Amino acid sequence: MADVIYKGFYTALKAGSLNGTPDIRAFLFMSGFSFNADSINLLDGTMAVFDGTGYAELDCAAVTFAYVDADNEMQLDFDNGQFGGAEVAAGSEVIAGMAVYLFVDGTEANDIILASTTTGGFGVNANNGLLSLVLPVAGLLFARQAA
Repeated sequence: MADVIYKGFYTALKAGSLNGTPDIRAFLFMSGFSFNADSINLLDGTMAVFDGTGYAELDCAAVTFAYVDADNEMQLDFDNGQFGGAEVAAGSEVIAGMAVYLFVDGTEANDIILASTTTGGFGVNANNGLLSLVLPVAGLLFARQAA
């Protein structure tokens, strides 16, 4: 199991691309997904997006990315959502994890890979039902400098 924050996240942060309400998208992936920690955009790796009928990436709503002074951390958060419609069929492989990226213009050369995870609840296949994402209270991503 792994959780990765990619170089693209830091590149976007330094460029100010995450200020305000950035356009964040999330997708589920299968075993062929492959990026390394130095990846910046979606061309830097292999996507292997989940392929079950009825599946669609999540266009994250109510995105916030801000420094939370009380917690001394950066927090990326958005509303819970669904990957596709009311019914999503099984894919050619099980779901191995989830990745999030900054949507710039819809091209893999410009859209920026932010983070991915294979931790928690993956290794399953859709079964003609909802594929929902419910985030923890602190949000999707929260980072603080170690004491």
